[in-house]
Amino acid sequence: MVLTQSSPTRPLRADARRNREAIITAADDLFRTQGMALQMDEVAQRAGLGVGTVYRHFPTKEALTVELVNHRAEAVITRAEQAMVTRAPAEAIRGFIHSMAKLMASDVGLRETFQLQSVADAQIDECAYYRQDLHARKFALVRQAQEAGMVRPDLAVEDFDALMCGMGQAVLAGGNPSLIADVILVGMRVPSAEGAADCTAEGQAAELGSESELAPCAEDGDASA
Repeated sequence: MVLTQSSPTRPLRADARRNREAIITAADDLFRTQGMALQMDEVAQRAGLGVGTVYRHFPTKEALTVELVNHRAEAVITRAEQAMVTRAPAEAIRGFIHSMAKLMASDVGLRETFQLQSVADAQIDECAYYRQDLHARKFALVRQAQEAGMVRPDLAVEDFDALMCGMGQAVLAGGNPSLIADVILVGMRVPSAEGAADCTAEGQAAELGSESELAPCAEDGDASA
């Protein structure tokens, strides 16, 4: 299934807004456990609404799924942005990746969100309405960590997306979420909690196994390549 995104419409009346919120809340619970397999009649039953009301707000299951996908993506990026403000870059990136791994282990819809993201981005222009904003925010996060010397400088936002998709696939296949997150962080050259404090060649070589794989460290406030 290809996910599309339509432009925002005019504000809803209060009763219609409440119905829409009830639909999204009910669908969100189902999406978390069932992913794309959720059914519209089950959403209506859980929301306490008629199925016709659900279809008035979301004419197709695809339209409802897009709303849920966007809701998750928005929440993930917002958490990452807040982490970057309140914590050091390396700590924020580590926390973000580990949180994503834990969420993917328990949230079927989130795993499928990242699995479908690259397909949607590549195949249809309608995704640009939302995806351009999302990519810009993700790129800002990656760049902030790179400028602090906490992420390898050649990592592009597309690479980061691919890593998140791969993490979802690995968790889906039964991998240990925490271990998978650690492997991704090493590949991104994000210093460990100890490595962030010991940003020397010796300390990084001990962490990553060889000096040829050293994570970039900040020197006098600047990132080194």
